[in-house]
Amino acid sequence: MREKAKRPRLPLAMGLALLAAAGIWAVSRNFADGTRGIPGGTNQQRIEYIESFGWDPGLTHCELQEIRIPVEFDDAYEVYNRLQREQGFDLRRYRAHSVKKYTYEISRTDDDPVPLYANLLVEDGVIIGADVTSAEAGSLCAALSAGQP
Repeated sequence: MREKAKRPRLPLAMGLALLAAAGIWAVSRNFADGTRGIPGGTNQQRIEYIESFGWDPGLTHCELQEIRIPVEFDDAYEVYNRLQREQGFDLRRYRAHSVKKYTYEISRTDDDPVPLYANLLVEDGVIIGADVTSAEAGSLCAALSAGQP
């Protein structure tokens, strides 16, 4: 009687290890910098993101713009991007990209004296930048919101 030849288990183990490594790479690629994994492709995803900070964004955005992140950042954009980096975003990797800017009028209560706006920068269904701006003229964020970023 012939003994059944034992097949080495090494190829199976290597295959499973490679599969696991590919899965880890895919996840880490999307979440490595903390920004690539914030879904923002749908209105509901953007609303949930804003609500996660305690703001009420209403039912939908009040404005949608297509903007282009500049290749070279002027002083105002450097300040703006410094604020973005403090939040875990970094617009430097999106230089020369066209992205969508969704603006939502937000509030914490119905009697907020000054309107506030949440601006979400979205590329390929992912939130890549966010800020809250005041409607009051003269503030840096209001100036940036008015057309620069």
